[in-house]
Amino acid sequence: MVYWLLFKKSFSRNMQYRLSHLINNAASAIFGFVYIAIWTGVLAGKEQKSPYSIMDMTYYMGASQCILWMTVFLTAGLGIQAGVRNGAISFELARPTNYFFYITSQEAGRIGYNALFRSLPIGLIFTFSVGFYTPEHFPVYVYTFLSVILAVGISLNIFYLIGISSCWTTEISWAHFINLTLMFSLGGQMVPLTFLPGPLSQFAGWLPFAGVVYYPVMIYLEKANSSVLLIQGGWLLFLLLLNQWITFLARQKIEIQGG
Repeated sequence: MVYWLLFKKSFSRNMQYRLSHLINNAASAIFGFVYIAIWTGVLAGKEQKSPYSIMDMTYYMGASQCILWMTVFLTAGLGIQAGVRNGAISFELARPTNYFFYITSQEAGRIGYNALFRSLPIGLIFTFSVGFYTPEHFPVYVYTFLSVILAVGISLNIFYLIGISSCWTTEISWAHFINLTLMFSLGGQMVPLTFLPGPLSQFAGWLPFAGVVYYPVMIYLEKANSSVLLIQGGWLLFLLLLNQWITFLARQKIEIQGG
């Protein structure tokens, strides 16, 4: 299948840079330690009034640093904007394949690489230094796996949406930075959504950004039940249908303009 071949080629291409990526892994782990130190200082002597203990936040920050490489640190616009600028997108849209899956399959290969050579090593670093949470119940691993898959799907769709918008805007850097800001803030990476003001916390829980980082981490830490998978699944389905429709509009726009 063509999409599987694209996945494997992308995975293999990233394998060539695995040694240089060790620097990124070290930097990501350092950021994790910094966040852990900050939360340790914030919660010291206040654990009784907080929904999370210092150890809870240590596990939370460790897990979130791991999942970032699979859901947040993706290629800006999935590289679609480059094809728009040089005209290659006209040939890609003309291929007898689904353009959305053609693009996301390549990025999925990079995500698979990140899971094995970035997320896993970072998790091991935390395991042997400050500790890493290990669920006791097997269903938690199943739910976590499903949540991560849904999180990756949501993230791919959001990044694709930004990329395909370049057919109208050309420049997407502003949208990319806004997206990252929302994923870091409303996604719960820096601050768990529980700590946000009441109305904002509840509102953020229904946004797709929570499904990118917050829900997978909370399920893994056994602090959220499997019902949040419905929120993630709902957003994935909506974004998938939206992107198919926008891709159709983009194809029409390019055909009308003559490629």
